[in-house]
Amino acid sequence: MKEKEKQQNMTTDKKQIVILGAGYGGLRTALKLNQLLKHYSDWRILLIDQYDRHQLRTELHEAAAGRTRPDILSIPVARILKNKRIEFVRAEVQHIDFTQQTVTTTKGKITYNKLVIALGSQTEFFGIPGLSNHAFTLNSLEDAEKIKSHIREMFVQAERETDEAKRRALLTFIVGGGGFTGVELVTELVNYLRRLSKQFKIAPNATELNVVEAGETVLSGFDLELVRIAQRSMESMGIKLMLRTSCVSVEAASINLKSGRSIETRTIIWTGGVRANDLVAEAGLKYGPRSRVVVNPYLESVDHPGVYVIGDNALVLDSATNRPVAPTAQLALQQADFAALNIFAEISGTKRVRYVPKVAGQFVSLGDRNAVGWVWKFKVKGFLAWLLKRMIVLRYLYSIGGLRLVVPRFWSLFFA
Repeated sequence: MKEKEKQQNMTTDKKQIVILGAGYGGLRTALKLNQLLKHYSDWRILLIDQYDRHQLRTELHEAAAGRTRPDILSIPVARILKNKRIEFVRAEVQHIDFTQQTVTTTKGKITYNKLVIALGSQTEFFGIPGLSNHAFTLNSLEDAEKIKSHIREMFVQAERETDEAKRRALLTFIVGGGGFTGVELVTELVNYLRRLSKQFKIAPNATELNVVEAGETVLSGFDLELVRIAQRSMESMGIKLMLRTSCVSVEAASINLKSGRSIETRTIIWTGGVRANDLVAEAGLKYGPRSRVVVNPYLESVDHPGVYVIGDNALVLDSATNRPVAPTAQLALQQADFAALNIFAEISGTKRVRYVPKVAGQFVSLGDRNAVGWVWKFKVKGFLAWLLKRMIVLRYLYSIGGLRLVVPRFWSLFFA
C-alpha cells in the first residue's frame, strides 16, 4: 500500500526538477535550488538515489584502512533534507526518455520539466583481462569494508600458513593506479598493515605494499615539487613504487605486468581510473572520452535543452588547456551551484551564467597526519596540509547540514 502511494505521489500538477544522484553534485544542486526557489511554490524538487545515505567518498580510503568508522563517513539523506522543500525518492534509475521527459525507476516513472544528471562514476578497467573479476575497487563504504575485511583475513591465513611462498603471496598487497585515490589509500594502508602485523605477531617487514602505475610519477598532473615530496614520503614508509609499469592481465592469484613479470598476490585494489555511469552512455546523449556527456558552457546537454549534466558525468573542458577537467568533488560542487543557478535563471527569466572551472587548491593525504597540497599560490606539506584537508571536509559538512553534522564528526576526523 505504501509503495502504491509513493508512486501516486510522483504524479503532480507542479512542475518538477528531477535530480539523479545524491552524491556531492546532486545533493548540492538540490540544496541550492531549495534556496533559490523558496518563493516558487509551483516548482517541486525531487532527488533520486538508490541509497538513502550520503557518503563522503573522498575519505573512503580511511574506512578501508580502519582509521575512520563507516558511520562517520555516511549521513542519512533524510537528516540532510530535514525541513527542506526537497523530496527524496529512494529508487534505482533504470532509463531516461528525453522525448517523453520521463525517468523510469524501480518506483515507477517520474516526469520532469528540468533534469539534472549527477549519477557519479564507476571504475574504468580499460579492458584488462581478469581485472574486473579479481580486483577490489573503492567506490563506496561497502567496498571499503570489503577491502578492510579481506586484508585482515590475509593476516589470519598468513599466521597459520607454513609454506613460505604462499605466505609471501598472502602478505603482498598491490594498489593499481597512482592517482589521488591510489596514493591516499596506499599510504593509509601502511598503518593498517602495521597494526595487523602487531596483532598477528607477524614481522612488519614480512608484508609488501606496491603501487603499480603506468605513468612516470604518481599523482600525474599535480605540482612536480609536491609529487617528489609525496614519492619520497611513500618510499620512506616502505611502499614500493612500480612506475612506468602497466598491468596486462590479472588472475585469481597474480597480476601480470607488461614487462613480463608476474607477482603472486591475493590482494589487488584497482584505483586506475573512472568513467561516467553506464546509464548515462546508454541514455543516448552525445558523449566523449570515458562516456562523459558533452555539455555547453551552461552545463546543459548539447542534445536536449533543460537537461543539465554535472560532476563525473559531464565532459567539461578547461579553457586554459582545452583538456577535460578532472572528476573531483571540488569541481562537482562548483558545477552543482552553476547548474542550480542556470535552472533558476530559466525559471525566473534572468540571464544564465557560463561555467568556468576554478580550482582553489588541491590536497592529497599521505597517511597519519601528513599530506601535501596547495591553496591559491601557496604550497603546503606535512601536518598543516593534513589539517587544511580536514578543514575542507568540515566545511563541506557544514555547508550541507550545519553544526549538527560537524559536531558529531569533529573528534573522529581529527583524533581517530
